[in-house]
Amino acid sequence: PTAGTSPVIDRHPSPERKTQRTTPRKRIPPPAPVPHLIKKSRGRRVPEPDEARERTHICAVPGCSKSFARAEHLKRHVISLHTHEKPFVCECGKTFARRDNLLQHQRVH
Repeated sequence: PTAGTSPVIDRHPSPERKTQRTTPRKRIPPPAPVPHLIKKSRGRRVPEPDEARERTHICAVPGCSKSFARAEHLKRHVISLHTHEKPFVCECGKTFARRDNLLQHQRVH
């Protein structure tokens, strides 16, 4: 650059100038659990045994001991685990018992 001018910085390189990685990208291993570390969970809350929430909806399949507080959760359980019906079909050929599972699968296509 000449006096009084500033160099041009190319913040958006053209596709021709893309560099290729010479070494494969290394995967980072998952974090190891830390003993005695207790953090407040941000996900699904698991009820404590002394919490008195009645699970009145019991799975009727022999050998299954699952029970649920909500009827729709029992229905979802039975459809997912105890029936062989899979009416929801992806264009790739994979089949699912529930529509929400098909939609989740389709997001990866």
